[in-house]
Amino acid sequence: MAGFDRILVVRGGAIGDFILTLPVFSALRETFRPSIIGSLAPVGRGELAMAAGLADEMQDLDKREWAEFFVSDGNPDPKKAKWLSQFDLVVSFLHDPKRVWANNLRRISSARLLEGCSRPSENGGMHASKVLLSVLEEIGISGLDSLPQINVDAADKGRYGLAVHPGSGSESKNWPVAKWCEFLGKWLENNRGRLLVVGGEAEIGKLDQIQQAISSEQVDFLENVPLPDLAQMLKSSRIFMGHDSGISHLSAALGVQSVILWGATNRILWGPQHHDVRFIQADEAMDSITVDEVLKAVEGG
Repeated sequence: MAGFDRILVVRGGAIGDFILTLPVFSALRETFRPSIIGSLAPVGRGELAMAAGLADEMQDLDKREWAEFFVSDGNPDPKKAKWLSQFDLVVSFLHDPKRVWANNLRRISSARLLEGCSRPSENGGMHASKVLLSVLEEIGISGLDSLPQINVDAADKGRYGLAVHPGSGSESKNWPVAKWCEFLGKWLENNRGRLLVVGGEAEIGKLDQIQQAISSEQVDFLENVPLPDLAQMLKSSRIFMGHDSGISHLSAALGVQSVILWGATNRILWGPQHHDVRFIQADEAMDSITVDEVLKAVEGG
């Protein structure tokens, strides 16, 4: 097997997409231990990989300096081009049907390029993380663990009895906020532990509603924090509850016991496969899931 001194993994997409790609980082780290591994991904993702010890350096794909790399015969930023040219293996999961990114990369770099799919087919029977990891078979890497795993220390071990993320990238995947308020109110009545409610920009209004409904000294609200910090806070929780979202994938990868409310998405392809994850499957719409069955699942964790 050929060796590589500097390896770059390029990944666009949402938080969950990046976490499902972490086994690629892990396999490269295990196989090429002396190598430097870089991450080129949207804001926050690379920092998470570095905090977990899976990457040594990173660049933010959202920065405007990268825009010319996605223009046919573009004029790439010299500093970014120099950084890219230092890698001798590039593993890319970008959506690049016209090969604009690949061709611009070829103009400035002689690196070996492996191109994986940006989004596995919904018709496939293999989990997304396994599909993404399979791109490494071209360089002789196979049979390694496809479960995303993130090793970080808890910010305050055991601080929270429950952590929840009441949102996702699509409202159709979400349990109604009224049921969240009812569930969290009942959980607080039955438990003396602390509750952590987390959210990003998409959940600001929802977190405001929840905060008004369950105002309590037992509750901490955490909004828009960097992914490495969020990981440490989730790691401080006994159990996590959320939807089909990147934060649920993060919790599972951290090894936190998780209860995930799941809707119409293909669970075989996208659902976290970790041992400590349990699913509550919606019959049709998400509001078919009852507060009582969620309480039973969480309090039995």
